[in-house]
Amino acid sequence: MKYFNNGKVFWGTHVCLNRAVFFFIRMVKVTICLILVFSLGGYASGNAQEVTLNVKNKTLKEVFAEIRKQTDYHFLYDETMISKFAPVSITVKSQPIDKVLTKLLDERKISYEKQGNTILLLNKHPVKRHTSRADVEVSGIVTDSSGTVLQGVSIVVKGHPQIGTSTDINGRFILVVPERSTLLFSYMGYISQEVEVAGGTNLEIIMLPDATGLEEVVVVGFGQQKKESLVSSVSSVKGEQLRMPTRSLSNNLAGQIPGLIAVQRSGEPGYDDAEFWIRGVSSFAGGTRPLVLVDGVPRNMNDIEPDEIETFTLLKDAAATSVYGSEGANGVILITSKRGRVQRTAISYRGEASRLTPTRVPRFANSFDYLSLYNEALRNEGKLPVYSDEVLAKYASGEDPDLYPNSNWWDILMKDHTYNTRHTLNFRGGNERARFFVSGAYFGESGLYKVNNEFNNNAGLNRYNLRSNVDIDVTKSTLLRIDLSGQYLETNNARNASNAIFERISRIPPHLFPAIYSDGTLAEHPSYTGNKRNPYNYLTETGYRKQWRTGIQSRVDLEQKLDWIAQGLKIRGAASYDANTLYEMSRTKAPDAYFAEGRDEEGNLIFRKITNYEPFGEPAESSSGNKNIYLETALNFDRTFANHTVNAMALYYQKEQQLHNEALAFRKQAYVGRLAYSFGNRYSIEANFGVTGSEQFAKGYRYGFFPAVGVAWNLANEPYFPESLQHVVNSFKLRASIGRTGNDNTGGSRFMYRPTFANGDGYSLGIGSTGAINGISGNGLVEGRFAAPSLSWEIELKRNYGIDVTLWNGQVTLQADYFDNLRTDILLQRRTVSEVAGFRQAPWQNYGKVENKGIDGSINVNKQFGEVTLGVRGNVTFARNKILEYDEIPQAHEWMSVTGKRLNALSNLLVAERLFTDDDFHITTDDSGNAVYRLKDGIARQTYVSQVMPGDIKYVDLNNDGVIDDFDRVRDSHHPLIPELMYGFGVSVGYKGFYFNGFFQGAGNVSVNLNNQANAFMPFHWGVEESNVRQEIVESRWTPENPSQNVFFPRLRVTEMANTNTASTWWIRDGSFIRLKNVELGYSFNKPLFAQRIQAARLYLMGQNVALWDKVKMYDPEIGNSAGGTRYPIPSIWTFGLEFTL
Repeated sequence: MKYFNNGKVFWGTHVCLNRAVFFFIRMVKVTICLILVFSLGGYASGNAQEVTLNVKNKTLKEVFAEIRKQTDYHFLYDETMISKFAPVSITVKSQPIDKVLTKLLDERKISYEKQGNTILLLNKHPVKRHTSRADVEVSGIVTDSSGTVLQGVSIVVKGHPQIGTSTDINGRFILVVPERSTLLFSYMGYISQEVEVAGGTNLEIIMLPDATGLEEVVVVGFGQQKKESLVSSVSSVKGEQLRMPTRSLSNNLAGQIPGLIAVQRSGEPGYDDAEFWIRGVSSFAGGTRPLVLVDGVPRNMNDIEPDEIETFTLLKDAAATSVYGSEGANGVILITSKRGRVQRTAISYRGEASRLTPTRVPRFANSFDYLSLYNEALRNEGKLPVYSDEVLAKYASGEDPDLYPNSNWWDILMKDHTYNTRHTLNFRGGNERARFFVSGAYFGESGLYKVNNEFNNNAGLNRYNLRSNVDIDVTKSTLLRIDLSGQYLETNNARNASNAIFERISRIPPHLFPAIYSDGTLAEHPSYTGNKRNPYNYLTETGYRKQWRTGIQSRVDLEQKLDWIAQGLKIRGAASYDANTLYEMSRTKAPDAYFAEGRDEEGNLIFRKITNYEPFGEPAESSSGNKNIYLETALNFDRTFANHTVNAMALYYQKEQQLHNEALAFRKQAYVGRLAYSFGNRYSIEANFGVTGSEQFAKGYRYGFFPAVGVAWNLANEPYFPESLQHVVNSFKLRASIGRTGNDNTGGSRFMYRPTFANGDGYSLGIGSTGAINGISGNGLVEGRFAAPSLSWEIELKRNYGIDVTLWNGQVTLQADYFDNLRTDILLQRRTVSEVAGFRQAPWQNYGKVENKGIDGSINVNKQFGEVTLGVRGNVTFARNKILEYDEIPQAHEWMSVTGKRLNALSNLLVAERLFTDDDFHITTDDSGNAVYRLKDGIARQTYVSQVMPGDIKYVDLNNDGVIDDFDRVRDSHHPLIPELMYGFGVSVGYKGFYFNGFFQGAGNVSVNLNNQANAFMPFHWGVEESNVRQEIVESRWTPENPSQNVFFPRLRVTEMANTNTASTWWIRDGSFIRLKNVELGYSFNKPLFAQRIQAARLYLMGQNVALWDKVKMYDPEIGNSAGGTRYPIPSIWTFGLEFTL
């Protein structure tokens, strides 16, 4: 593969990448051939599906349910049409479905139509070909709320079920009905609607999802379950809800799903993935990220195109996650990609163009203010100012920007906006024999850096996605699934890392030099060092980096029904192979750069050369990669006996990951079991277990058993449930579960059950560190890490109590859960074991313990008022943890201990009480007339500086010993860095073709430390030549003229800054925020366009991160503790989009 740059060609050394691409292309060709072969065969055999029935005295509804189980056909009908018939008895064996339906329906004067995999039942009635004065011809189109046409929607005249039809493949219908009739629109998974035929006869019907139908089957671990019998805590959203104009899927999750906490720390293209947790954090040592499975296989989710996603599901309690054994403690995310349907091939396209601007950028002082504040800091310490009024005036006037510059480095280096684009093309269709979903996508984004004209140093990326999911019914009982997907990602960036670039912006003051002198000469710091460098040169003149990442994923499933052994029994096998490669290339150069020391008599600049030109050298190359193999086999049983439903599963899987730099692969194997029972859609019980084996632990400790049990009770289905409430309350289900899960990502290194040894120059006991005694050298092998053969995974006991309520036929749904999790056996290095015990290093042990409790829940409301559709949704998550055991050395005071405090909390803080005032001091004068300040008796003495004065921070003496020292520092449990509270709420409105969506997302119980990196925040921390000043300090600081307590910054200093920059609560800000996360206004063209070639289309304008309300103000609080917010900013995005379906 060639890479072109500056007219030169570089040959990549990634043979694996080329092989992976060729393999993927070859598999796509094979898949296309299989689609064609089985699709053609499907036309001949589409009606050949056979059923076997042996029923006695069953209603037609029950017979249709049995046929549905055997054929996957769905039935649509008006219940009043079939309820009048007596129970039927029928016995057939392996008969075509058409023959069975004819036998059932003909004598009852019912006809049927097939629309894909939907069978519509209608009363036999002659079709009128003329319109009488009492009849009207009604036509129209039926879509969902996103504008997608719905095929097979049942349309009947209320009170006259013999008059009806269904929508065609384009969602359209034509029907002759009596004048002033009421039409009833019904479709599986959607709320039925009644529409009166008044004046207008051309209708546009928008159907809303029915929570009782659309989510009838939900995705769970290793399968699916009916929602009505679900006992576990599961939250799910459709892929359409995650479509936002960003690359990383994780940036679209915050506030969308109850139970999920997500924060985005950067907006840098390619490096903007969010951090996310399910129900908070429960470990201080091990991994805390949830297990992510894409179509059942562990994979990275951030580069999945949202258009590929069918459902996004969270598994939260033990009843849902115990089947994943030692990987289920942190919760599980299941992403299911879209699959083909029995329909005419639909071709859909979506294109977006976006404009990105930073949500908030840091503000810095200009040169005049910067140097004026430096003079002020000198005066505060009783010193004379350095910069005269004349010099300050030259900086203020801008008369000589070469020698008296005013460099706003942010404005110099950063653009105020940039762009991204997205294009997706999807093909979806199939018949009864073969179905397919094929998707291709491109996403491109450029960064905010200003670029060098000779080469591209800007941040940016180009991503290409391809997916092919194929389902083939090899026989009537054998299903073959072939899934292929791939991503190719090319990123570009400056030679130096973005964090280092932004650190230069925050540290280099504005008065030293311009970025470029007026004659075009590049400037540089006179004492050129790592930190004293021109930020412009550091960004644009040092070179660039490129990365090429390729990911290829494949999975093949073969499922065989075993109804000849037992009805409802089937066996399934799956194999997956993934390969990922990374190739990186960087090139480095250096410019000629100078420092202007003054001007000569003619006014020309006098330069001193600082750096010499170095051309691009040979590229520095590196490559890495990994391959992942996953094998799974399962035996499933699912059957209903009258009011009894039984579901059972036995499963085995193993997986292997081989990294290019690891000699030994990472391997795991597991045995999984599930047994579920439901009675009459009222009582449900389910027992699960996972037995997981991991090679990183010693024999005898490699396998763990993780069981769970859950129960549910749906009161609304009880016979004694009040009849007056039955039309209001459709479901009222109580749930409870308890179980154990594990976490084998303990935070330690591999194979800790084995000791390590190293060369030593002596021993801890006996021979001194010189390693010699009586002339004999002590050098030799010494023990490094002490063997810990009994180490194992973390264990979490999960308890969950929940409620699910559905009201008014799904117009209102409510879900709420309370969870109580206890994580034990957290890995830590013992702190209370003395070296006298003979350990060269403290031993490791599963010792720590953390509890994590909270709630999560959601509410959804969907209602239609005539032609207006209204939707309101909201969700909330709250999770609070506490360390119960930590094995710490006993502390002098309770507030110094870790035990009993929260994880991820700011620690070792002095508690700021206020700023010192004149009333805190005895004020006298020395012989020179200067004021001398001495603290009054009873006020604690500061130990971090030799002298405090009015305007300095006054800290609380917690132990009342009269001294402020480290014994007054607290393990502050009130300031977590990860939000304990996350929530989101939104509204959607539709009228005819117009629609509006708005969504707010917020976080609470989280803090930001402005001073987490003093050298990037504190004024004059490294002197006047290597420290910048924030504009907030210019606008709000303590001065003798403004001795207020309500200021942003205390008294300025140039030396002895320890009292100011030490970790304290003064610099802690409430990081809570609420943002208008997403807003969208669009119009859907529901009528066919351009001679019916385009069946549906929509135009929309979308905004993301539109507005922000918070208390930090300096920068976007979601960035968190990041050098005072001086990091690549999170963008606000405005997008124009076009979507259409052929």
